[in-house]
Amino acid sequence: MAERDVIVAELKRALRERGHTYAAVAKKLELSVASVKRLFSGGDLSLKRVEQICELLEVSLAEILARTQERPVASQLTVAQEQEIVSDPKLFLIAWLLVNRTSFEEIVHTYQFPEREVLRLFIRLDKLKCIELQPGNRVRLLVNRHFSWRPGGPMQRFVNQKLLREFMSSNFVGPQEEFLFHGGEVSELGLNELKNVFRNASRQCAEILERDRGPRETRHSAAFLLALRPWKFSGFEQFERK
Repeated sequence: MAERDVIVAELKRALRERGHTYAAVAKKLELSVASVKRLFSGGDLSLKRVEQICELLEVSLAEILARTQERPVASQLTVAQEQEIVSDPKLFLIAWLLVNRTSFEEIVHTYQFPEREVLRLFIRLDKLKCIELQPGNRVRLLVNRHFSWRPGGPMQRFVNQKLLREFMSSNFVGPQEEFLFHGGEVSELGLNELKNVFRNASRQCAEILERDRGPRETRHSAAFLLALRPWKFSGFEQFERK
């Protein structure tokens, strides 16, 4: 992740922690909310605007820069990490939930795991160096939010064989479903542009998931692959509280 992107990501994290919205940032910068969203999405923040956002957050720029040094830098797990995670359905579920910012309390409330077992799984992920277990059963991810699976690795094979087949077994005709498929001849330059569009779309989708703070009882499990539908992996259902 580029240094500029890391700083922008840290500013977003600080905004969430302090309960500030893009509307508050827009008021501070004297811009529209849409303009602020574009600035954060494109990472096009000048030093002056960064300092203004720091004023809103009541933190110094030096503190933001210091916090960026604590952020995870790994963009992929090792083969050994992926293999251990996919070999244990419970560990895979917990890893999935933590990547999606699910708290210890929410896991215990939603799934049929006693607190001791959830803590045991947290400790395994800590020993794998996927997370850092902190006081109060809180965790810090040791991979960045937009990490990718190893091409052809254990996790990608598992996703292709299990999750992807299940996710695609739909006609995508429901009111909350979307499936977009287009094709055509394209040059190498065009392919590279398409890849950038896909990456930006994926990053924006991940950011929506990350900042969503709607009531838990109104939430739906969902997944996207330039196709969208309410969906939860069947392998997780066995662990849910009835």
